[in-house]
Amino acid sequence: QDRRPACGPADATGEIRERIQENGRCESSNPRGDTYGPVSYAAYVPGYLVFGWTGKWDRLPAAHATSLLFDALALAGLALVGRRFGGARLAATLAFAWAAYPFTQYASNSNTNDAIMPALLIWGFWLLTKPGARGAFVALAGWTKFGALLLAPLWLGYPSGLRSPGKRRFVAGFALATAAAFSILLLEPEPLHALRVFYDRTVGFQLERGSPFSIWDWGSYHARGLPDLHVVQQVLEGLLLAAALLLAVRPRRRTPLRLAALTAALLAGFQLVLTHWFYLYLPWFFPFVAFALFAPGEEE
Repeated sequence: QDRRPACGPADATGEIRERIQENGRCESSNPRGDTYGPVSYAAYVPGYLVFGWTGKWDRLPAAHATSLLFDALALAGLALVGRRFGGARLAATLAFAWAAYPFTQYASNSNTNDAIMPALLIWGFWLLTKPGARGAFVALAGWTKFGALLLAPLWLGYPSGLRSPGKRRFVAGFALATAAAFSILLLEPEPLHALRVFYDRTVGFQLERGSPFSIWDWGSYHARGLPDLHVVQQVLEGLLLAAALLLAVRPRRRTPLRLAALTAALLAGFQLVLTHWFYLYLPWFFPFVAFALFAPGEEE
């Protein structure tokens, strides 16, 4: 329960959003709005600088602008990916697929942050042959939504597993992007304490989060006779992590088409074992499913 002093009326459900914040202002806030990686919040800075924020839960123009921006960046990135790997026809197909897919539009209409991570991955895929950029974009995507971190071993091993050239550049790009994402901690008087708070509010909260939106937490429905599937969930989580690590080594030969298919499989697998899942997450893996389906076949 939020213990901060109220400074506004209750809504129809009895919830009071407007409370005195640590900055002394009366503002609307979401008590669990800090569960994502730092890049997710940095993505809103341009919109905030242009449109500002009233401090209230109103029309939120900065949030709307950010959602539209990354929706457009994802579409433009897919057009570039298509042009690079299949020409104008594939460019038009992938861009249209993103625009026509109901769940990318659902995210856009809901003004959520669920287009940020796939947009970053799309641009990293476009720069596939540049290991430093590839590593940087995986890191930026991972520090937006943590599920993208599973892709690091897979993308590290492009195009020939652990024998791939540019592994050091990939790691350097990943490290530099990570350092940039967490540089805000340097402004804290106690960076280590701030890092611990970050973990508790993000990963720690997500690991213990209850939710009625998947079969893994059926107890939330308060229905009798439903089996406890947490052990099954943990086994599947372990298998997913093992598969992600194995993909640093196998397959030894990975083409753009194979990389896209495996990327989609890992992100879909991550969603399958999530306790808290929602339809807004479907755009995370959709670009790579579209590429795997529509890109030209490759000779062995």
